[in-house]
Amino acid sequence: MQTKASEVGAQSIPYPEYVLRVLFTLFTPAVKTAVDFNYPLDTVKDMMTLALWQEARRKHSTINLISVIFGKSTRTVKALSARFNKGGYFETSETNLMRRIEDLLRQRPLSMDEIADRVPHTAEFDSTRLAVGALINQGRIEALPRTPGTPARYQVVARHHDLVAEADWEARLDALTEHLEAVTETIRRRMISDEPETAAARTFSFRARPEDVEAFREAFFEFVRTRYRDLEEAAADDPAARCYALYAGLTEMEEDDR
Repeated sequence: MQTKASEVGAQSIPYPEYVLRVLFTLFTPAVKTAVDFNYPLDTVKDMMTLALWQEARRKHSTINLISVIFGKSTRTVKALSARFNKGGYFETSETNLMRRIEDLLRQRPLSMDEIADRVPHTAEFDSTRLAVGALINQGRIEALPRTPGTPARYQVVARHHDLVAEADWEARLDALTEHLEAVTETIRRRMISDEPETAAARTFSFRARPEDVEAFREAFFEFVRTRYRDLEEAAADDPAARCYALYAGLTEMEEDDR
């Protein structure tokens, strides 16, 4: 998989078709879930349109740019906007906002104004300030010492926050979103960027006893928690440090008896 994206066109399939095949493969988790729950095609298309709309809105601020992405008229895009916004699909929950602020602060310390410029907010209340206050109260972020006349800046507290174990469904969906963002970036870098060496992914399949796998899982996760804290401490004052995401999963697979 070390071939650069710019070199794919010289291989057996044209580069545009190669990218389409990557896109087609990425639909696999969604369509498998849709088939499991017997969702009809129209429902799947609605969710795909909504997902495309959300991502376009996140990257582009004008209807004209979004209409170019959709290949539709601005009138059609405005109709989509009215439809989805009326359904309340774009309400940002407190959990999602807090996670987004945490992700921003994981890259570098920021002031309240700098955070507010980078996250969605509403006119009815200061959602950024409330979310920052909640994160401080939960011990997930902290204010850095500051000199008089300078705004307070905040940083992430280096500790593990396990969303997987939380019962709240919004927290679980937020954890899923964070996981898929890391997976998506890994795929983008490995499959369609000119820097495949900046990401890595491996899948190991094996047979084992359930009780042994449970112990293995806990030992593996604890190893990762300990090591990433060590890495964060070593990079605390290094301007060359970058933000990384490591994801891990373990699941029982259905066996093919054919």
